[in-house]
Amino acid sequence: MKREDKIKIVMADDRPVVLYGLQSWFESHERFQVAACVKTADQLFARLNAAHYDVIVLGSGLEGSRADDFALLRALRRTFPDTPVVVFTDETDAQALADMLRADAAGIVSAREEARAFERVCARVVSGAHEVVSQRIAGYRDAEDAADSSEANPDYCGVRMNVRTFIARS
Repeated sequence: MKREDKIKIVMADDRPVVLYGLQSWFESHERFQVAACVKTADQLFARLNAAHYDVIVLGSGLEGSRADDFALLRALRRTFPDTPVVVFTDETDAQALADMLRADAAGIVSAREEARAFERVCARVVSGAHEVVSQRIAGYRDAEDAADSSEANPDYCGVRMNVRTFIARS
């Protein structure tokens, strides 16, 4: 692939070691170019206003929280609606993950995931897919769905029961 065809990424995380690790991994693959790494929301907005990027990677230190209704994520989507946001998160709570998608994250990747999963999510998001989640994130969401369904009205159709009468003798 030619350099101008690379997927241009801006990464935002308040942890330098995460930025360095992701940058090293992405740049070792000719498909991606990490065009900018920033540590704060202000730096991120400044970079986004100065240049065009194909995808924004928002690290767990900056993603926001359910308490603030993922305000930074919502502000990014409102201000830069044509640039998809992939959230790189430590979150495992299915409801919080669903809230990130509702806040318009195009993709979510677990920080516990292999870097290849990150690549797949970013590539799908850039191609126009929405609500793309890595395998581990899908597992967190499925586990919550399974827990919810087990508490719902159980279906006993396939259950066979035998009833025996026991008489107590005194």
